[in-house]
Amino acid sequence: MTLLKRLFGAKPDVPPSIAEACADLDRLGRDQPALHGHARALRAAVILFAHPVRESAWTMPIDRIKEKWIAGVPLLRSEKPPLDAKAFAQRWFEFCDVLVRHENLDAALELARALRNRRLLPAAMMTWILSGQVSEFHAHVEAKGLDAALAASILRWTLFPWLVHLQTSLVPSLPSTPWPHGYCPICGSWPALGEFRGLEQVRFLRCGLCAASWEFPRLCCPFCGVDDHRQLGYLHREGDEGKERIATCDACRGYIKIVNTLTPLKPEQLLVMELATLPLDLVAGDRGYFVP
Repeated sequence: MTLLKRLFGAKPDVPPSIAEACADLDRLGRDQPALHGHARALRAAVILFAHPVRESAWTMPIDRIKEKWIAGVPLLRSEKPPLDAKAFAQRWFEFCDVLVRHENLDAALELARALRNRRLLPAAMMTWILSGQVSEFHAHVEAKGLDAALAASILRWTLFPWLVHLQTSLVPSLPSTPWPHGYCPICGSWPALGEFRGLEQVRFLRCGLCAASWEFPRLCCPFCGVDDHRQLGYLHREGDEGKERIATCDACRGYIKIVNTLTPLKPEQLLVMELATLPLDLVAGDRGYFVP
């Protein structure tokens, strides 16, 4: 019996945030049939996030945090936080199992075998991601005859709870000065979503890899820094003008999805919202916009 079967069969207690995310995914699958299969797979993955992170606590010296912050260098760049290889492998195998069962992706079996026979190595994959060498990771996986895009998705899920744990531990030590860049101050990834938060609709960017949150000007492209209002705009789906939208930049053709929230989305809810707003990605792509 797989761990996934035990989880569903035993109906374990899960944190309220995960239970809420699962309910949202159930509703999303009913309301948007085209996303039903993806919602089921993500629901199974989110339940696995209930497992405690086994990696030990890790902190950075305050002086190094300040130095990197001032220099605009993501805090985890060139660092080697402790990664439990066994915990990484367990999460990797579980998420491969999710995709085989819920998406019928046999390529996920090959990726599970690749980690088991050490064709893929946890420490190397972590280093590529935290160093911002995503293209090198894709090239390495493709050279092994494996599905690089699928491997990236599994790697993201595998690292997500660990990176959320790391960024949460770093937040109390962050400088009070704003982070002025469009990339994540913790891991260096581009934002997955933007939030217009609270009654004042202040814009915050949210990292899709570690769930970090940082305030960012509304009239500024996070990808190229353009702040000319004539180059910036919004797109939306018909009927959703006040709920979800796409912030676009005609200078670099980049875009970011924006949602309205009263409070910050929890990490699991961030993944749910990213899937729920997938139709916005299609709208942006049809107009020639893309995410770097």
